Amino acid sequence: MNLKQVTNIRELNNPADMPAIERIWREVGWVDGDEEKVVKQFFSTGDTLVATINEVPECSVHTISGEIRLQQTDLALCVVSAVTTSRIARGHAFAQRLTALQLQRSAQRGSLVAALGMFDQGFYDLVGFGSGGYDHQFTFDPGDLLVDHRVATPRRLSTDDYVEIHKAMVNRRKVNGSVVIDSDEMMGAVLKWSKNGFGLGYGEPGELTHFMWFSGEAERGPYRVEHMAYQDSEQLMQLFSLLKSLADQVYSVKMMEPPEVQLQDLLKRPFRNSALSAKGPHAASHESFAWWQLRILDVSACIAGFSTRLPALRFSLRVSDPLEEILQVESAGDWLGVGGDYIVELAESSSATLGQDETLPLLECSVNALTRMLFGVAPASSLAISDDLSAPSDLLAYLDEVISLRTPHTGWDF
Repeated sequence: MNLKQVTNIRELNNPADMPAIERIWREVGWVDGDEEKVVKQFFSTGDTLVATINEVPECSVHTISGEIRLQQTDLALCVVSAVTTSRIARGHAFAQRLTALQLQRSAQRGSLVAALGMFDQGFYDLVGFGSGGYDHQFTFDPGDLLVDHRVATPRRLSTDDYVEIHKAMVNRRKVNGSVVIDSDEMMGAVLKWSKNGFGLGYGEPGELTHFMWFSGEAERGPYRVEHMAYQDSEQLMQLFSLLKSLADQVYSVKMMEPPEVQLQDLLKRPFRNSALSAKGPHAASHESFAWWQLRILDVSACIAGFSTRLPALRFSLRVSDPLEEILQVESAGDWLGVGGDYIVELAESSSATLGQDETLPLLECSVNALTRMLFGVAPASSLAISDDLSAPSDLLAYLDEVISLRTPHTGWDF
């Protein structure tokens, strides 16, 4: 049988395709029988393309709209929220092809940046993504927190409160790289995936201001902080006090470090407790890793979102984008990535326009590296060593000085 004659790429037909989608998610281990109803809620929002074999979906790529912050500018975002391939569809590049097409569709709808959570580094580099900043994940005894444990009685939150929880996430304090996902239905589905999930928070009904959402495995934990929102430092410290109040029963909590603090500063004797608890079920630990990736979908709009008060500098920019080759085969659409030549000015009002000027210093890079540089993941001089970026040393030094941003943190799992 000629496989090319029985494959097709099309939009999801919901609900007719849902049995096949649920089967794929079971095969990749994302859901069990009790969780299949969550899949329906997940796919009730967003945009999905599927690849079919004999008219049956065997791969799907789901996206959802949102925003990502660059400095103080919120840019329209496409989140590639689920990429799944069945057991019989491996080896045909379906996931890569569908992801490329979804990026094209999102760019044509006005998304300026795309982001995703990666299963490992390397696969999504092939469609132009570069790794995001490191997040720090701590596991610790909540009783070791050096905060005032006296705390107001919190509200109990359940999955039924997903609209309020989503609103609190949207209204939370944001930093460079902060992500917002538009759909509260998506939030509702994600909350239901939490094992033994529950939330604790503050604010009157309908006006949730700050909260933590947990998953819990056993009587003593470990508990995991899956989602957290707060609007100021006082609310953040109140949430830490809330964590400490759980220590009578819970022996360990796992959470990502908030960008405003070094969590190690708030823990009593962290090295000693890590050594004493090593190899135990509640071992204290500190891990650092980049779990997410991002890529620019519109160079001019993203650079216009950057501002500096340092002296302005103009330079030429030559960008390569691996999407171009893929999309030339897969699609007749006009948007084929962001590759090309630009004249860039970084200033209080920055700009990038298509064109060439041989009198200006030249920065050559992939869209992967350009994205990482612009969002502050790594400085230009580092990317010149480890990534696909090159420029004269004077230009690298200037870019290092000007693009000196706080490491981007999404604050939203996806």
